[in-house]
Amino acid sequence: MKAPFTALAAVVLAVVLAGCSASNMARPGDDGQPRLYSNNSTLANRLSVEALQDKKVGDLLYVQATLENGWKFELDFQYKIKWFDRDGFEVAPESQPWRQLVMAGRSQNNVQAVAPNPSAVRYEIWVRE
Repeated sequence: MKAPFTALAAVVLAVVLAGCSASNMARPGDDGQPRLYSNNSTLANRLSVEALQDKKVGDLLYVQATLENGWKFELDFQYKIKWFDRDGFEVAPESQPWRQLVMAGRSQNNVQAVAPNPSAVRYEIWVRE
């Protein structure tokens, strides 16, 4: 009986995550390569994650993502880094505000952040228009 409940819980979680409002989400995939997930096809077609790195600075996780505007025109959007603990709970959700970024056409920018505390072991980079 436990296996069907686990499968159902996984499906429910996937549906909830997919229903997030018009945002993209980047995080390392199973193969370690950057992944970009989107409910906003226009933004997803114009913005990509070219590199995603993380390291420990003391006991805090530090992340840097190289974003690329593949569109020939300026792209104006907001990004936010969400931090999660070992159990999947978001760490200090109010500590990271949405930040505005304007990128020239066909350009790259690095975005960086340091985890709010040592319990953060995973991150997601969200973008929205």
